Amino acid sequence: MAELQVIARYTVTFGNELEVASLLAQLGEATRAEPGNLSSVTYRQLDDERDIILLERYASLDALNAHRATTHYQDLLLGQIVRRLDRRVVEIYDVDRASQYFPAAAPPEPSGYSELPLHVRENAESQTYDALVGDDIAGTLLYEREGPRLVLTHTAVQPRFQHKGVATALIAGALDDIRSKGIKITILCPLVNTFIESHPDYADLVDAEHPGVARKG
Repeated sequence: MAELQVIARYTVTFGNELEVASLLAQLGEATRAEPGNLSSVTYRQLDDERDIILLERYASLDALNAHRATTHYQDLLLGQIVRRLDRRVVEIYDVDRASQYFPAAAPPEPSGYSELPLHVRENAESQTYDALVGDDIAGTLLYEREGPRLVLTHTAVQPRFQHKGVATALIAGALDDIRSKGIKITILCPLVNTFIESHPDYADLVDAEHPGVARKG
């Protein structure tokens, strides 16, 4: 079975920030102890602590369903956290393992990476770069602002657009835009790290003091 990536976006009801932070910490600890959970990480918006992104990866759909049947999911999340939120959006992606490997040679323009007619657009409000095929969002690169840097946290491609070079074109387009703005990056996303290792002309964008998972040298 394919691994699954869960992306949950929460907006906490004003005045509930501390309670939700404590509950999420308990939920994360319990979730990471599940045999089918591969990772569970929570990110908070730098300039608004009410906006939270939760990234979780599961070994299979069965593992995700088992998570949803646990006492901590039912009690902590559904019973206590959800009622303290103004907004909750959950997306589930089939992990595109093939897109984690990129060819060594790069075409001169980002559009050459993908067999689809797509363009990359930044959405500053949601802190994402989106790969658009027509009106459809084929893939998303999540980031966070940390001072003068962008922290690139996760890349996901919709299942029906996988294996078409979308992740590669998305990352290239995002990095080109970041370069044009004179911004440095910290990498937490393995796909971005792999892309830059295969395309070292983008390596100068990585912040030397805060590279993240990027390899040095």
